Formats: sequence, structure tokens, C-alpha cells
Amino acid sequence: MNIPSGPLTGTRVVEMGNLVGAPYGGMALADLGAEVIKVELPGGDLSRAFPPFVATESAFYLAMNRGKRSVALHPRHPKARRWLMALVNSADVLLHNLRHGAMERIGLGESDVRETNPAIVYAVVSAFGTEGPDAARPGIDLIFQAESGMVSIAGHADDPPQKTATTIGDFLAGTNIALLICAALVERARTGRGKKVEVSLRDGLIAAQSTWNAIAVAEQGQPPRMGTASPFTAPNQLFEAQGGFLAVAIVADAHFRRLCEVIGRPDLADRYPTNPDRVQHREIIAEELGAVLATGDVDVWVEQFRATGVPAGKVLTLPEVMEDAQALHQEMFFQEIHPRLGAFAQTGSPFRMNSEPVRADMPAPALGEHTAEVLAELGATPLEIAELVTQGAAING
Repeated sequence: MNIPSGPLTGTRVVEMGNLVGAPYGGMALADLGAEVIKVELPGGDLSRAFPPFVATESAFYLAMNRGKRSVALHPRHPKARRWLMALVNSADVLLHNLRHGAMERIGLGESDVRETNPAIVYAVVSAFGTEGPDAARPGIDLIFQAESGMVSIAGHADDPPQKTATTIGDFLAGTNIALLICAALVERARTGRGKKVEVSLRDGLIAAQSTWNAIAVAEQGQPPRMGTASPFTAPNQLFEAQGGFLAVAIVADAHFRRLCEVIGRPDLADRYPTNPDRVQHREIIAEELGAVLATGDVDVWVEQFRATGVPAGKVLTLPEVMEDAQALHQEMFFQEIHPRLGAFAQTGSPFRMNSEPVRADMPAPALGEHTAEVLAELGATPLEIAELVTQGAAING
């Protein structure tokens, strides 16, 4: 058994998750050294069926589930339930994002679990919250982006509302629940008591827009869609140049002056010396800058801006990001060696400790790959495991 090492070494997490919210949180905990056992229904995590595929494995699933062991049990089968409860009772954390009421229906609600494991940290990723008028509503990231207001402020003024390409609410929820779990574990070490922690995907997106919410309050209305521009600083947006697009993000007045000197327009810095001046006249400034930047090569502009300390960068494609020197230095992409798939590229963790990347080195498991291994650790005999598989109560991958 190859269990990751790290600050959470010795912490057992049972994850009952689908798709992103709980699985990404579980993977973050695995990266930090927790032993994460992913409990799947015999059909497996829904993301296992998402294309594209690396051989027979979903690339989506592989990206969300490194560092875990997979146990496939049918929670409604009486013989499987015995071992599922034994697994939960051995855990420090139970993490799930199953639909509202599902855990209670299979006897794994918080009160059920706490009867036999009172110190457990019970962690829930929900759609809209576990209580309230929308608690039972199903949700997908697009709905959360729409109903958090995020879609209403994305895009250009004359365009329809837009969403982010990344399902940002899912990843934010996974990060948030991992943070909460770590906090609850610290408290438990002090008090000996477990706690229920939960995050809502929609709440996470609402909170992430706190500055935009502040605009709506201050101006008593809906902020306009501004494309790639910022309501707080200017110029802070994308510009088209020869060979690509350029991101320019000016906050400090000194940076704006350097920008203007590089492009040969110091008069703009004289006319708009402070950020409030530039915000007030952002459209005029964008037009002036855009006319100059369009005449030059995007890579040359980036080189000149970086040399003078102007915050700017080129809009990269995903393949370009994967070849970027800094991203490679940070080990944000790595070759994972999978026992069935061989070597393939994976996205690393953003976590670093003592200047070193933190990442579990176990590849995402096959469905039920570790069922027999984990059940044997819990005391199941080979005959009992074989009976579970024969009766359809478990899958042994």
C-alpha cells in the first residue's frame, strides 16, 4: 500500500463523492498526505463516463482523483453496509457531495455516523446549502454561476451574459471544504470533538464576488459588464497586438508611467496620473493604448514590459501554458506513471511547503481497485470479500 506522506499523514478520509466538489477536496487532502479512501457505488463516480478518454479511462476522472484508493460497495446491501460502517468508523473525516438526503437514506447522515464515531469530522459539499428553501434543489456549476450573479457581470456590455469556461464553483468548493476540514481537525486535536463542516457551491461563488457585490451596494444597482476591463483599476484588460492578445494590469501610478514611456506616449501619464483619473477615463485610455499596441508584436511588447516592471503578459493557449518555463519550474505539470495507462501528463497541485511542491504520487484508482485490500484491513476474510462480489454488493477491481 502506497499512502502519501505530508502534514496530514495519519489522517483517514472517507470520500463519497461525484464529479468535482468533493473529489477535488479529497484530492487536495491526499496531496497534503491524508489517506483518502474513495467509496463508490458499483456504477462508479459519474465522471468515469466523461470523454475524452486516455485508453479506457476518463481524463476528467483521472484529473480529480489521484492519491486515493477506491472501494466499490453497494450501501443498501446489508452485507456491504456492515463493512461500509466499519470503514466510516475507522475514519477521521467523512466527506461527501451526494444529493440532498442521500446520506440519510443510506444511514450515513451525521447523527447516524456520530453515534459510533463521535470524533469524526463530517464534511458536506452541497449545491445551495443543507437547509433552507432551496436545500433539495439539484445544481450544476452553470446554475451556480447564473444564480450567484457571476454570469450577469461576465462578458462585454453588448454581449449576452457569459460563464467562465472552467467550472470555477466546483473547484472553489473543493478548496473551501479542504480548508474547513483542516480547521476542524485542528480544533478536534484541541478539544477531542468532531464537527460538521459544510460549503455550498453557490455560496462560494457569491463570496468570491465580494468586491462586485460591494459595487452593487455602493452604486445601488447592477454593475455593467465590462469585458476584460476592471471597475477598480485602469488600464486593466486585454489588448490585441500582432501575433496575439496582451493582458495589461496596471494598479500603481508608477507602472502606468513606465507603460506610457515604453510605448512612446508619456503624455498619457501626464494627463491621467492617478488611478481614479484612469478609471474615470478608461475608455479613452483603452482606445489610445489599443491603437499603439496593435502596431507591435505581442512577444516584443511582453519582453519590453517585463524588462521595465510593467505588469503584463501574453494570453497563452493551454498547450503553451504546459510548455511555459515558470509553470514547469513550479511543477504544475508532471508525467504520471499509471499502472495500466503508462505515462501521461497531469496537472500538479498549487500547494508548496518548504519551497517544494506537495502532491500525492498515487494515480487515480480503477473502480473498486482497492476493495479487497481495504476490507481485509478492516478484518474481512477472503471468503467474505468473495461473497460480497458474488452477490453484487461490491466490486473488486
